[in-house]
Amino acid sequence: MNLYIVSEKQGSGKTFITAGIAATMQSLGYSVGYYKPVQTGAYKQNNFLNSQDVIFVKKIDPNVSTSVSYVFETEALPLIASQKENNPIKPEVLVKDFLRLRKSSEIVLVEGCNGLLTPFSENIQTIEFIQAIQTSVLIIAEPSHNVLENILLMINYLKHYGITVCGVILNKYMNNAFDLNIKNLPSMIEMYSKVPVVGVVEFQGMITPSGLIDMVLHSIDIETIFNMKIPKLNNF
Repeated sequence: MNLYIVSEKQGSGKTFITAGIAATMQSLGYSVGYYKPVQTGAYKQNNFLNSQDVIFVKKIDPNVSTSVSYVFETEALPLIASQKENNPIKPEVLVKDFLRLRKSSEIVLVEGCNGLLTPFSENIQTIEFIQAIQTSVLIIAEPSHNVLENILLMINYLKHYGITVCGVILNKYMNNAFDLNIKNLPSMIEMYSKVPVVGVVEFQGMITPSGLIDMVLHSIDIETIFNMKIPKLNNF
């Protein structure tokens, strides 16, 4: 059970949702791995570059296994950051690291970088990496006036490449929104894409690890995402 998580734009809360799903599945008895192929904009501490996304996932649940292949201090697209720091990203390393984590985990969540066409190297973009590791895709999007078209374009592009889209999660959703486009966004996505909206998550402020798990359990359909029945869900 492996999942590649992408966002419609930066700032959609992809890491937040990914960490929540990872911690929730871990709490339900599954061994979960979190894989970050490339981290850009990393911060340096004691002369060591830290992946802020990995640190956040570990903060939510230390039991989740984590792996990151390349960490760059430069805040830029992976290809540009790797060129600036003279450390080329090798596609075979990305695939190898993913497969290593998959061997020790029942579920692997791969958090992508930017969009579907983001280049890792001159020879591989995100869409091609997803094909190589053969995962389905979960889309995280923040509702806005024109987000419907962007989501539909992403879904159609993934389908064109034969990649399964297991669902869309709308994060930072305002149930009392006055914008009719946003109010009707979930039904419009499902109508025109035939892909389920598996989660509608309201805007979250400061939240504890247990609070994040509770949010996932009550706002996200994880059984549909992973296409399986989860026995322990009956206890919640």
